[in-house]
Amino acid sequence: MSGFSVYYGQKCINDHFVNGSAKYLALFVADPTDNNVTANEVSGGWYARKAIGAFAAPVGPGTITSNSNAIAFDVVSSNAVTVTHWGIYDGLTGGNLWASGAIKDSGGVDSPKVLNVDDVFITKAGELTLDFQ
Repeated sequence: MSGFSVYYGQKCINDHFVNGSAKYLALFVADPTDNNVTANEVSGGWYARKAIGAFAAPVGPGTITSNSNAIAFDVVSSNAVTVTHWGIYDGLTGGNLWASGAIKDSGGVDSPKVLNVDDVFITKAGELTLDFQ
C-alpha cells in the first residue's frame, strides 16, 4: 500500500496544526517513543511545556509545516539537563502526544543540548519542522 496522498497530508496539517487547538512543546531527556513515555520528559521547578502558537500552512505541493514564532523555555534554575528530544502535546500537562523527534543541529544531525543553570532553550521560528509523509 502506498502512503497518504498530498491532499490528506495537507488537510491533517491544516486541521490539526495550522487551524487546530492549542499545542504545547515538551522537552525530553530520552526518546518519548510513539508510546508516549512521559517519564522521559524534563522535570524541575523551572520546566513547563510551552505554547507553540501558530504553524505555517503548507505551501505548494508539500506536506511540511513549521512553527511561525520562536518558543523560549524558562531559565534553567536547578541542575543541568541534557535535552535529546522534543514532543508536541495537546495539553499543557498530560494530554496526547501528537508528534516527536530528536533535537537536531542545522545540518539535520542528532545533536543533544546540554542546558546548564542560567541557560534558556529556544526554538527559533521555522526550526520545529513537521513533515506528514
